[in-house]
Amino acid sequence: MMTTLWRPACLAAVGVLSLSGCGLVGQTKIVRGSVPDSITVTSPAFREGAPIPLRFACKEDGGQGKTPPLRWSVASNGVGAQALVVDDPDAPGGAYVHWVLFNIDPTANELLEGVVPQRAQQAMNTAGTTGYSPPCPPKGEQHRYRFTMYALRDKVQLDNGARLNEVLSAIAQRTIARGRMTVQFGK
Repeated sequence: MMTTLWRPACLAAVGVLSLSGCGLVGQTKIVRGSVPDSITVTSPAFREGAPIPLRFACKEDGGQGKTPPLRWSVASNGVGAQALVVDDPDAPGGAYVHWVLFNIDPTANELLEGVVPQRAQQAMNTAGTTGYSPPCPPKGEQHRYRFTMYALRDKVQLDNGARLNEVLSAIAQRTIARGRMTVQFGK
């Protein structure tokens, strides 16, 4: 029983640790050298540093759990796919990955509210489910949520629902540019 409970947490920790060392979650240092922050990420629903609207939060907080709309500048030539990683660096157990969307069309420049783009794939999140896990910090806590877009030189060769650590590692190996927007949410 204990092994069953710890396995998802360990897998998530491995994924987050692999990202923190390569700039996907955490600092901007990349194992393979520097990756430019040349993508601008915005949203028509919220601003940088502002609170994320309740409709994008968990149902326990009165939210609807919808995926938020995002817009971004498309990176320069050589982009074969794009990826989005949404994480909470303030989670009690370390960075918590809420959503990984990968193999987004290389020419796309927005996500619509509540919609996963056609042909894009989703990885497992830290909770061990596939798809968007909305913000839901512990009562009395204010957390940051980072929406990081990655331009990839080619597609990630993994299936929809792939394990978090595998997808994060594949994104890290293919990243040629990135950009980030950070918002807040608290109870």
